[in-house]
Amino acid sequence: MSTRSSGHGSPRWAWLLGTLSAALNVSCGDSNPDVLRDTTGATFSWTCSLATCTVEPVDAPPPAQCNDSKVFYSYLWGNFFEVCSVVGMDDGRSWFTNGSLCRFVVCDSDDECPQLPNAKYACSAGLCQNVESKGEVHEAQVVALCMAEEPRPSDCQAQIDDPEVSAQFARARENCESPSGPCTVPAECRQP
Repeated sequence: MSTRSSGHGSPRWAWLLGTLSAALNVSCGDSNPDVLRDTTGATFSWTCSLATCTVEPVDAPPPAQCNDSKVFYSYLWGNFFEVCSVVGMDDGRSWFTNGSLCRFVVCDSDDECPQLPNAKYACSAGLCQNVESKGEVHEAQVVALCMAEEPRPSDCQAQIDDPEVSAQFARARENCESPSGPCTVPAECRQP
């Protein structure tokens, strides 16, 4: 299992354990859009107060079901800004996801990108990218870029068992020096 405190995705099928409280209990920047749009065209409301930011589906499918677990949408920020279907942990504060359950936030201009105090995003190649790490990609992000146009899954186990999804992770591994990168994005996938 691989976890990263920066909120990045996970390699292959190792699930990312994200701390929901860390993801939500950040002070959001001053200039934020009201709505986020992902690579599938799904839209999400983006609401920030002094101490928290939340993402809620507007015109998006329900988050991928995972047996009887609590599922919802949350977000990851790192090199890119991603909206992910996540599974809540029993502690009520943490969650996990993987690259196949995340989609990047897309944009036509900088003002469509969310802002966080520790991460500033700008529109580059139609994706909200961190201005300090633009173009850097790790393994789970290669998966999300290669699955960018794929509809969001309705079931997490079916997604795990899908041979096409396994092939995406294998292709990502072939294009990365390590799970944390650096990686190249295959030509047939969305380019950052």
